[in-house]
Amino acid sequence: MEYPYAETGKRILKLRKEQGLTRERLAEMADISVQFLADIEKGRKNMTVTTLRKLSAALLVTTDYIVNGKETSSTETENELLSLCRALSPKRQANAAKLLRVFLEALNENEEKINGSP
Repeated sequence: MEYPYAETGKRILKLRKEQGLTRERLAEMADISVQFLADIEKGRKNMTVTTLRKLSAALLVTTDYIVNGKETSSTETENELLSLCRALSPKRQANAAKLLRVFLEALNENEEKINGSP
């Protein structure tokens, strides 16, 4: 039985579009050529495990999802947060991280007050 490369390519294409990434940007993130990415997305070429891992990291999904269409880790909310952060410049990402830390501290302090903890 031959592996369905076209299905893997369709998943990569779908993820790329959902995350608002151009083919050029994803290829850059995965350190592969734009043409090679296009060939993968169209099911014309296979990829090494190294390329699979780079693409899965860039797309914020597991390799299992790309290969089998089943996600085994990261929740939708985690993926959404990561996708939102990716849309920011590096400086704004740092600021967003600071804001999130402040927000989490405030949540913890509020929870302590509600629960009567010091």
